[in-house]
Order: sequence, then structure tokens, then C-alpha cells
Amino acid sequence: MTIGLVKESMDLESRVALVPDDVALIVQKGVGVLVQNQAGANSGYSNEAYESVGAKIVDTKTAWGQDLVVKCKEPLEHEYPLLKEKATLFSYLDLAYQKGLCEMFIDKKITSICTETIAGPKNDYPILAPMSVVAGRLAAHLIQHYLLALEHVKGFMGKGVMLGGLSGAQRAKIVVVGGGVVGMESAKVLSQMGAKVTILELDYAKLQNHPYYHLYDLEVLSVNEANIIQALSGAVGLVGAVLVTASQTPKVILRRHLKCMQKQGVVIDVACDLGGCIETIHQTSHSNPVYVEEGLLHYGVPNMPGIAAKTSSVAYSHASVPYLLYYLEHGLKGFLKANTKIVANTLGGLSAYNGYITQEGIAKTFNLAFKSPLEVLKEL
Repeated sequence: MTIGLVKESMDLESRVALVPDDVALIVQKGVGVLVQNQAGANSGYSNEAYESVGAKIVDTKTAWGQDLVVKCKEPLEHEYPLLKEKATLFSYLDLAYQKGLCEMFIDKKITSICTETIAGPKNDYPILAPMSVVAGRLAAHLIQHYLLALEHVKGFMGKGVMLGGLSGAQRAKIVVVGGGVVGMESAKVLSQMGAKVTILELDYAKLQNHPYYHLYDLEVLSVNEANIIQALSGAVGLVGAVLVTASQTPKVILRRHLKCMQKQGVVIDVACDLGGCIETIHQTSHSNPVYVEEGLLHYGVPNMPGIAAKTSSVAYSHASVPYLLYYLEHGLKGFLKANTKIVANTLGGLSAYNGYITQEGIAKTFNLAFKSPLEVLKEL
């Protein structure tokens, strides 16, 4: 088998799915790697860096035309024709809002491995987790950036607030919705920057023994109407960090809740690619990241880690290459049955196969043909 490593084309998406060190591991297994010209350039990896480890640099059509295509983010519509019939795609996919992509998978009988839904041996989603860390930390820094008194949108100035305050000036009050990896990383950095941070979490009990809970002086409240209003009252920042894999994100913060925040505050929803947990959020882009609603600046970029290109590429590549190597050695059936200390619980990563969507929630949402991964295993 030959792998096609393709260049990302989402707006200012600067990651690359495999860095040269990991391409070397694949080449050492006797597998050819064809790298689309300049695929790694925006992450700091030249064509020569890939050639030095045994990869070949090819044009767009050739890279996309392989039986196995590897990338970071889902293909855009203009890239659909580039995938060959019955190819396998290994990538983040965020299918909950991607009906057209699902239909293309069905029409072309694509096998898609959705890397963010691979649970892993510890059920901690090992390929998704590094990007969750990056996104959570970025959200904290973006909150501070957009709170500064700059004209972020024509006619709309930032509030001019420093998170940590000063002598005689209060610390900024920030609310984080969701206590998973994204939420806790965001809360940690916000607290380190001096903010007063409240986390709203459905599963309050799981956070009691979290190492960040006491270390960073975080307040944790259960999610209910009274606590939402209490937390948001006087807040200048809000981070949405609720994730339900392979499903649209439930709305936790409604428009009426935002009226409790201070005007000129900042709202960021990290899970906006799956709809977000904040009613007023919609997807934006790195080129045009913010808009104003309810007197608050909203940020809804779906591929936040793409701007931390080097860090994100290394993290994604290192997390995913053990799974890719296992797939190359054992084939699809062996991959889906994997049960090792490093590669396990991979079945949930299968999102399409041979004309069917294999994630039930996605198939139901879009009324598309469904076949369970267990049924696929029986056929292989």
C-alpha cells in the first residue's frame, strides 16, 4: 500500500497530518509515502525534509489518488472528486454537521477512519486529546486578546480588561462550560493568568479529584439554571468546552443567559464544529474570526489548533502514527479488532464503509444508510 499525505486547504489551516520523523517510521515498514507538494510548508517542514526520510513529493492529484489518504481535517467540497472510489481516509472528520461529506462517502464507498472517535485503550480518545489541550489553552489566550481595548470588529472595542487585574482592580470573572480536557486546560491557563474561573459541569463528582481542582483554585458548579445565572453574572468571558463525540453538541448556554454577562465580554465555543454548546455561536474562520451578538464578541473558529501549526502537527502526528502503523500491518479487520496496550478500542473510529455510514447517530441525523461497525467486522 502507498499512503497519500495531502495538504490542508481549510482557511489558514497550517497543520500537516504526519511530520517527517513519523513518515520515516512508515517508510521503514516498506510502505511508500507520497507527499503533496508543500504539504508541510506551513508547519515548518520542507519538501526536502520529507524526501530525506524516504518519501516522494508529488502533485495534488497523485497524493489524493492513493488507496489510503491521511490528513488532519475533513476534505472540503472541492476536494471530494480527488478521492478515488473505495479509498480509505484517515482524518479528523467532525461529521455531525457534514451531510455532504457523508453522502460522498456513501456514493464513493469510502472507508473513513474518524480519528477523533477512536476511544483508545484508556477510553481517553488519544488522537483527539492533544488537540483538545491545544484548543483549551488557545481559548484562554484568545479570551485575553479579545478583552483588550482594540477594535476587533468595526465599531466594537474590547473591554480593556486584564485577566489578573491589579491592585485596586478586580480579577476578571471567566466561566468555562465543560470539565473535560478542553475545559480544564482552558481553566488552568485562565487561572494562571490571574482570572477568577468557574467551571460548569454536569458530572460534578468527576472533578473533585482532578489534579487541577485545588491546584488552580477553580470553582466548580453543577449545571442548572440557577448556577448558570450565578456563574455568568458579571462575567467578562465564556468558554464553551462541551464535547459529545460523533454527535451534535447540546445547547447549555442560551441567549437569555448571556444577558447576565458584562457587555463587551468575549464568548468562545471550542466545539463550534459540532454546533457548540452556546446558542448564539456559529462557525467563523481564522480570516474572519469574530462577530458581535448580544453585545458580546463571539469567536467560532472550528479549527483553532491550526494556527499553532508546529506544535499541533507534532502532537497530532505522534498520537496518530501508532494507529496508522497498526492499520498498515493488520488491515482494516485487524485494526478494528485491535486490543493492545497502545492500540485498542478502535471500532468507534470507523465512520463509513462500502456505501454505509457506520456511526448510528450521524446516520440518523441525516437519514442515511447505516451499518454497524460490528456488522462490518462480520463481513471482513
